[in-house]
Amino acid sequence: MKQHLIFGLIVLLLLILVPLASLIPGNATADEPQQPTTTQMQQQAAPQESERSISVMRTGTGEVEVLTMAEYLVGVVAAEMPAQFHEQALKAQAVAAHTFTRYRLEVGGAAHISDSPDSDQAYLCPQQRRERWGNNFEHYEARMQNVVRAVYGQTLLHGGRPIFAAYHAISGGTTECAQTYWGGHMRSYLRPVDSPGDRLAPNFNVTTSFSADEMRAAMARFSEVALNGSPAGWFGEPTRSEAGTVLQIEVGGARLTGRQVRQALGLRSSNFEIDFSDDAFRLTTAGFGHGVGMSQTGADFMARQGSTYREILAHFYPGAEIG
Repeated sequence: MKQHLIFGLIVLLLLILVPLASLIPGNATADEPQQPTTTQMQQQAAPQESERSISVMRTGTGEVEVLTMAEYLVGVVAAEMPAQFHEQALKAQAVAAHTFTRYRLEVGGAAHISDSPDSDQAYLCPQQRRERWGNNFEHYEARMQNVVRAVYGQTLLHGGRPIFAAYHAISGGTTECAQTYWGGHMRSYLRPVDSPGDRLAPNFNVTTSFSADEMRAAMARFSEVALNGSPAGWFGEPTRSEAGTVLQIEVGGARLTGRQVRQALGLRSSNFEIDFSDDAFRLTTAGFGHGVGMSQTGADFMARQGSTYREILAHFYPGAEIG
């Protein structure tokens, strides 16, 4: 009987003390959950963005392929930048590609993005990546996956919105102003900045030759151009931008932009010099691409000099912030 009384007193004490324990300061309750740290929030937010579905128009087939953002970015970085480039340059490319995608879909209101580098961004599917990298596929595929995973969700912002994150292969030593190349309104984050590493690229200068007949055929698209008389007098002196891009040049009595000449002749850039001798035109270009925004070769050079991807992006997109 005494044992039963003692047992009953122990049970009664437990019934009183256990509920009181929940009132001791320092114990989180269901009504006040612990707040996640900044790192935890980043880890939680990143997979959500990477799993976002986007529609990609495959120009080769005309079909629209639905991919997650992560799958798409791996294919874009693989297509747009050499896999051998420095890891920090690849990370900068991944952030720029992600930002460009968000700009096109959210700010531009596009229903989908294409795999055309002329209008959007190039993209390689896993099979195309395997064909490109051959025996190195496993190594480079893992590298691309790791690079994209490391910068999931990071976007270049200006005024709280994704920027038009233009990029190109090689600048002429100084990047170009977007307004100069495309016209339209000024984008402060797409202004000229130095990129000296580009001048060290083995194919920084490339010379292309055209006969007089080839030049006449190429310029036939411009009805206002009349290539008569001596070929030596067909081109006038060009006017140039701060970055060296040909703004305008007289061709056969008409004023053309450097971009028009570049497209007509299939030149690597609009930063070019013209020489006529021995019955042939020789056009020597500096750089490769439109020259606006981030230089991919310049990014790789900066990375190999010790710059992080954040420093690279801050240099080529001045005033933009990573958010």
